[in-house]
Amino acid sequence: MSKMAAPDEARSDAAPLRILFHINDFGRGGTETAMLAWLNALDRKQFVPAVSVGYPTDDLEFWRAHSIPADVDVHVLATERWMYALHQVQRRRKLRGATGVLHKVLTYAAIRPLMALRLRRLVQQQDVVCDFDFSLRHVAGSGGAAWFGVSHFSLATRLSGKSAAHIARRVRQYARYAAVAVLTADMLKEARQLFAGQRTHVVELPNVIDVDAIRRRAQEPIERPAASFIVSVARLDEGQKDHATLLRAYAKARASGSVSAMLVLIGEGRDRAALEQLAQTLGIAPFTRFLGFCANPFPYIAQADMLVLSSRYEGFGMVLAEAMALGTAVISADCPTGPRDLLEHGEAGLLVAPGDVDAMANAIERLTTDAALRAALTQRALTKVEMFAPASANRRLLELVRGIVVRRGR
Repeated sequence: MSKMAAPDEARSDAAPLRILFHINDFGRGGTETAMLAWLNALDRKQFVPAVSVGYPTDDLEFWRAHSIPADVDVHVLATERWMYALHQVQRRRKLRGATGVLHKVLTYAAIRPLMALRLRRLVQQQDVVCDFDFSLRHVAGSGGAAWFGVSHFSLATRLSGKSAAHIARRVRQYARYAAVAVLTADMLKEARQLFAGQRTHVVELPNVIDVDAIRRRAQEPIERPAASFIVSVARLDEGQKDHATLLRAYAKARASGSVSAMLVLIGEGRDRAALEQLAQTLGIAPFTRFLGFCANPFPYIAQADMLVLSSRYEGFGMVLAEAMALGTAVISADCPTGPRDLLEHGEAGLLVAPGDVDAMANAIERLTTDAALRAALTQRALTKVEMFAPASANRRLLELVRGIVVRRGR
């Protein structure tokens, strides 16, 4: 665990704000990518960032080596093996029987209380805590700092099907934060309806997109998978990403005779084997490549004919914005509170109904055959994505943080 800096006895108004980003554990998904973008893009004259992680993972070590800036202290709360061993097993497979019971008892009786104690000591050194995945909602507001949480997905979708008591409990937990940040205008509208009559302060805080950094990384050499290819960059998790719809749409578009580009899927996940089998069943296995996880997918995105995101639900849609920054045309499922605002309601990228194979196949064919459409979409996309550049993102975050710090009288 990193050594904490000593708290300042007195700090001027001009001193940078100490901000702690927290995530339960590091994987290789969009939430981690978004947080890494913030850590790299923050103006060090305005912010001193640090990271708190609940549990250690191999992915944390990977990101520390590749993407977490050297000046960012990383504090792991569950440092002893007895605290994180079963958690690491659970990340690979669901714990059942006596092992599952043991994990639950240890978590609630010993691990969480000890992690909370360590967290409170850490929070005392900060001005602001950004709970980046709401995993600290049980202790939010403690430690003297101002807290805000970030919702990366539709809150209504997350709470759909839950009991009234469950929803009421979650709303009370969210009220512990000085602010709840959401990523898009649609998410903001939905959240304000959810929290109507509550004291929860909801703000829009889009992810940061460092266009220049993305373009630099896109220049790294790769071995092209094909002369012409369509790319998807997403975790292979059918519960959210719905690659099955993409594979079926690609098979249909290819069968039409207008699409000859290879389909390249970048990402890893528990459903890879099932998706590879589906590609075989559809007869597109010879034209489909599963590349697995790629630390730098930007050269593939930049060189692709188009990028397709087939998710059932999304928040901001980081990979769409990254493709837009690289001038690559995009197609996205028009999932709730997700990419519609980013894609300017279809003006900066094509939108199709989630799960609609025919609509997605038609969109792939349109982008393949209509050069004028591709040019118009990518030009609008380049203008849109500039709104999320580091300078604008820093201004938005500084306004949010100063507001909640002032409200707490710090």
